[in-house]
Amino acid sequence: MKRTLQIIMLCFVVSLTALAQNTQKVEIVELNMQSFKQKVWNFDKDKSFSRVGNLPIILDFHATWCGPCKMLAPHLQAIQNKYKGKLIIYKIDVDKEPLLAQRFNVQAMPTMIFIGGKSNYKSELGYQEYDALEKLVLKNLFQK
Repeated sequence: MKRTLQIIMLCFVVSLTALAQNTQKVEIVELNMQSFKQKVWNFDKDKSFSRVGNLPIILDFHATWCGPCKMLAPHLQAIQNKYKGKLIIYKIDVDKEPLLAQRFNVQAMPTMIFIGGKSNYKSELGYQEYDALEKLVLKNLFQK
């Protein structure tokens, strides 16, 4: 009986661990100018757009005071969790990094920049419901 209880407890712990790993959320990193140049595009070296890395990227240009940005944030987090390992989402605060916003011609928030290829990107303006956002992700980052 004691052995059976130990085996049941072990199975329970293993199941909880597996469940926790599947539901862990992937943190969306906030970029500043320096980290942007390291992770996305070093425009000091490459004057024309030439992104770093191979995974598709979404840049979320937002502001802390922007209501639609706050509404969009959980949808972006859900996309990051669903597609973890297949894409990366970075946040950029336009008030802290106005030069980055200028570089991508961001004039309103939220603005999302979808970077799928090495040398091109697509801009989308405004709040999106989750389903519409996922369609944009699939269209802009995963369609051949």
